[in-house]
Amino acid sequence: MISNRPQQRNFVKYCLLLFFVLHSTFYICKAQTTNRVELPVLRGSDTYHTISLGASGVLLITQLDRNSFVLQKFNTDLTIDWRHDLSIENGLDFIKSSYDGRSVYLLFSRSRTDFYQVVKVNIGPGYVENFYLTAIERFEISNFETLGYSVYMAGTVRNEPLLLYTNLLNKQSKVLPGVSMANTVIQSLEADTVHHIVNVCFAARKGREIKLVSKSFDELGQAVGQVMIEPEPDYSLVNGRLFIINDSTKMMIGTYGFRNMQGSGSSNSASQGVFVSKILFDEVEFTQYHSFTDFKNFFSFMTDRQRERMERRIERRKEDGNDVKLNYQLLVHNIVPQGDNFLITADVFYPEYRNNNNSIYGMNSFMSPFMSPLMFGRFSSIYNPNMYSPFYNSGRNNNGQIFAGFNYTHAIVTLFDKDGKVLWDNSLPFENVKSMELKEKTKVKVNVDGSVALSYSNNGVIVSKTFENSTPVIDKKTVTITTEDSNDKVRNTSTDDVLYWFGNYYLAYGFQKIAGADGRRNVFYMNKIAF
Repeated sequence: MISNRPQQRNFVKYCLLLFFVLHSTFYICKAQTTNRVELPVLRGSDTYHTISLGASGVLLITQLDRNSFVLQKFNTDLTIDWRHDLSIENGLDFIKSSYDGRSVYLLFSRSRTDFYQVVKVNIGPGYVENFYLTAIERFEISNFETLGYSVYMAGTVRNEPLLLYTNLLNKQSKVLPGVSMANTVIQSLEADTVHHIVNVCFAARKGREIKLVSKSFDELGQAVGQVMIEPEPDYSLVNGRLFIINDSTKMMIGTYGFRNMQGSGSSNSASQGVFVSKILFDEVEFTQYHSFTDFKNFFSFMTDRQRERMERRIERRKEDGNDVKLNYQLLVHNIVPQGDNFLITADVFYPEYRNNNNSIYGMNSFMSPFMSPLMFGRFSSIYNPNMYSPFYNSGRNNNGQIFAGFNYTHAIVTLFDKDGKVLWDNSLPFENVKSMELKEKTKVKVNVDGSVALSYSNNGVIVSKTFENSTPVIDKKTVTITTEDSNDKVRNTSTDDVLYWFGNYYLAYGFQKIAGADGRRNVFYMNKIAF
């Protein structure tokens, strides 16, 4: 008698796969706008800043002219709770915002000045408090975080890194130690509102070696911890972010490169792969290195021909005991816990520059379909995303070329186990996605069935792809950001973005030109979208 168990197992696998496909298709098809608000754009100078408050709603900041702003708090149905008119001191620009879960803080300053205005917006009752500070001259601010009435600002003074702490109540400021050192670059400053600390990560160079240091400070500006990640002999660490798992455990995740590819002076920092470090009680337990060439889907954004040539090149190099040398840059997102494992998403990008003749430069001159090395960090020999800011650098690199924005090539999603090993990876290619501001473009969502959806918005369309482990159960799908009137025709969507809001809802926002029954209108829109 011949057993039919193999056929039964295959049938069960087929049914499970069909279930995941139909279940994920349901999520994509059900994506729809549930609420929408439009604000007329009357002048070309109107600018908008959208700050997610999670389940508390959203704060919209509208700049009407040089000194006048309007603050509007919307609830999760996108109906307005309150409005407040705000005036700031002459000559100040809106620089950064920070949200600590209770209040939003707005920072206003001007380049190379010692005067700052901090506005605390209490989102519940809707009243504001103004604080006027005088601190350090020629302080070029790149990062701004708050914990209660404690303000942390990171940046540079005469090209040297500096971390400044200020208590808003007594207006006392101090430069925090251990960060202002030669050959260092502050890469991130992040507030941990759960543990009530601020983490600053910076890269320190010695010759071609780059190591990463993270220092933690409490609400009083006191140092409460330090972690140093030193690379293995052949490597340099390019950039990293610190994540606190619990009171004893931290993770540092970022990119690394071969030491002999790290230039000096104004050369570039070259990224080869992702590293994962586990820290117990501020001591490094292990560091795992994962080359992009070991990822199964890292090069999926290439054409089939380019990818085949790349795979053959990688195979030949590894047969010789070597690796194809790469140069990519990643913007790493927050960790998403998955039981004992953790999910990491990152956007791959490169900056473009334009000469006066409008020619574009974004990749090294030796770029080929095999390697696709990307050009980064012309402002510094150590990677520093903040140094790309046109506000602080007049939009030019060391060769006098004009900064033309960031191009995003693709996003990667990787599941690591508790030992820092890769369980699976996948990617989502970007299509003509470009931004003048370096920010997270991809949004990640873990569905109830355990599948993972990646999405981004561009030109009024949300692009999404869903994975079950390393297998795409739903290939690339698109959802159009619509108006509430079916007769409207969206003629143009610009500077659009989408962010995860709360629950199963996303918030899409940007500018649209619309032709409707009542004529044409230019609006700033916010759409609540259910996935």
